[in-house]
Amino acid sequence: METNQPSQDVRLHFLDYWRVVKLRWPIVLTIFLLTMITVATVTYLQPRTYMASVRIKVEQERPTVPVFEQTSYPSYDPYFLQTQNEILQSQKILYPVIERLNLIQRWAERKEGLPVASMDLAFQRLKRQISIRRYRDTSLIEIAVYDTDPQLAALIANETAESFERERLEEKRRQTMRGLEKLREEMAQQQERMHQAQAKMEQLRKELNVPVIGETTLTLQTLQQLENQLTAARTEVVTRETQLNELKRLTPDQLRNAISTIINDPNVQSLLQNLTEADLQLEKLKQDYGADHPNMRTARATRDKLQQQLDARLEGILKGLEVSYQMAVVRLNELQKQFDDVKNASLVMESEKFLPFRNAQREAELETKLYEAIKARLQQVSIELEVPRSPVEVVDRAEAPLSYVSPNMWLNLVLGTVVGLVLGVAVCFFIEFLDTSVKVMDDVERYLGLPVIGVVSHESGPLVSGKADLGEIEAYRMLRTNIEFSKGAEQTNSFAILSAAAGEGKSFTTANLACVFAQNGARVLVVDSDLRRPTMHQMFGVSHEVGLADYLTGTKSTEEIIQPSSVANVWIITSGSKDITRSALPMLTSQRMRDLVEDLKHRYDVVLYDTPPVLVVSDAVIVAREVGAAILVIQHRRYPRNMARRARQVVENAGARVIGVVVNNINIRQDDTYYYYHGYYDYYHRHAPETAPAKPVAPAAAAPAPAETIQLKDKY
Repeated sequence: METNQPSQDVRLHFLDYWRVVKLRWPIVLTIFLLTMITVATVTYLQPRTYMASVRIKVEQERPTVPVFEQTSYPSYDPYFLQTQNEILQSQKILYPVIERLNLIQRWAERKEGLPVASMDLAFQRLKRQISIRRYRDTSLIEIAVYDTDPQLAALIANETAESFERERLEEKRRQTMRGLEKLREEMAQQQERMHQAQAKMEQLRKELNVPVIGETTLTLQTLQQLENQLTAARTEVVTRETQLNELKRLTPDQLRNAISTIINDPNVQSLLQNLTEADLQLEKLKQDYGADHPNMRTARATRDKLQQQLDARLEGILKGLEVSYQMAVVRLNELQKQFDDVKNASLVMESEKFLPFRNAQREAELETKLYEAIKARLQQVSIELEVPRSPVEVVDRAEAPLSYVSPNMWLNLVLGTVVGLVLGVAVCFFIEFLDTSVKVMDDVERYLGLPVIGVVSHESGPLVSGKADLGEIEAYRMLRTNIEFSKGAEQTNSFAILSAAAGEGKSFTTANLACVFAQNGARVLVVDSDLRRPTMHQMFGVSHEVGLADYLTGTKSTEEIIQPSSVANVWIITSGSKDITRSALPMLTSQRMRDLVEDLKHRYDVVLYDTPPVLVVSDAVIVAREVGAAILVIQHRRYPRNMARRARQVVENAGARVIGVVVNNINIRQDDTYYYYHGYYDYYHRHAPETAPAKPVAPAAAAPAPAETIQLKDKY
């Protein structure tokens, strides 16, 4: 017989997740509490760690005072600060810190000594205690040191900054000194070459009788230089004259606006800005005060004073421009005179006679320029070496902290709370994932392909005692009604109550279902066909000295094994005495058993067979096959659903029909999946009227029931 395959289209809702957490909240609470206790204990036992930090400003190498304005310095380097971060944690910075503060001995005195007194181990430990942080878009670096001693943390931070500053200065000085030595050697060699070239030129000058103007030997370079200077002087005179004339033609207001673009004078810029602000302030005051108000008079006086200062400054600038123009004219005239004299003398030097001298002169000039360049560079570097430098500036020195930074009790507790809850929920879902038992009614329909005809709460008790409340009885009434609707066209009245494994509540369900059928007027017979572990005689309080085993062995008749119970309209056939139940097990497949089943169908309205577990022994399958209809009882969240599916397959392969499933032992108030059932339970618990205890019902007469049957469909 084909079985329905599980559907793969399973969509989880938020309520499904909430159901898992709500159902397993003790696990979440336990893991949460254990996590919090562990976190609090570990945090309390951890040593207190203090943090001291020093902030330093790190810039590229340059003197504090610019000696030579034309000196170019390196432009912005995006990797510079990152490189300095790594250097701060290097051996050449931290080794001196360890030695100066004698950290190895200090740690040993605190009983925190290293396994071996090694500089490398000390360096590794100190490096772990130091944290370097760079401030974004600045040249600032923070050196944070963590230690259990706040005083020592501050000492290490400050000493690290000082060691870094010393190392940068000494490294630059060492590099510069090596460069100076090389320049001095090169300058001595170049000086010798220059002297040789000058001696050769002087010898040729004397031999060729080269003319001399003043103290300067006439050369083409001299003429070219004078011509260039004359051109530059003329240009300067024209520029200054034009500038001066244009400024004189401007009005005072135009002059104030134009002077800032012509002359870069900080005083003028400051006066113009102050004057503008004074005008704005005066305009604002005009809106609130009259012309004679003290604030107005003060603002006008301030504005007039600034105007006078600016006019005086502008007048001084114009005077200066006039003086500069006159000096440029005088210099032009002097250069013109020198140029005329040199030009006349150069005509003589153009002859072939002076060609050797001109070559020697060019060589001497070249060697002299090289020597002067090397000498100037040597002097420049020597001066810059002596100028104070500050590549590293301590902005904020470290001080001994008053409070510790680790462990952070509140942060750890918050993290512990989050981790505890997450871990607890994760464990819940992991357990839920491993739990393949029947959890919801959809599991029955999805994996077994059977309808759920009954849902029984874990609060339900035995109805045989007559003390059950209406809510518990109503669950079995619904089960009774669903059984009636599930019988189909066969209108069978005999049912085998099955379960896949032991302890799922099939005997409990059989007894209570019999009571509910009997309360509605039906004549009910309960047959305890579990010959191995019978329980029906205990639930109904009858003797099991005579029962099914006696009938199967042929020692008793049908009438002799039927016993009345303490519940009206309920009769019972027990398993029989223990002496013969084992020997009667093979008789379950006998014709005598089939005759009994058929006979009982006609004697009673409802016949319920209590059976052993299906997957444990084969007795249940035999009984179900003979009865024809079966009801499968599954305990909620106990056994894997594959067991129930296997039990259904075994029963249906034997030829019996499973009409439905009873989900037993459900905590309806906790599992929101069964909230519909929880509704009627809550309704009866809250609104049922108080009634007197039910009077015990006298046992029915021990007589066989009539053969005719009762149509149950007319009773519901």
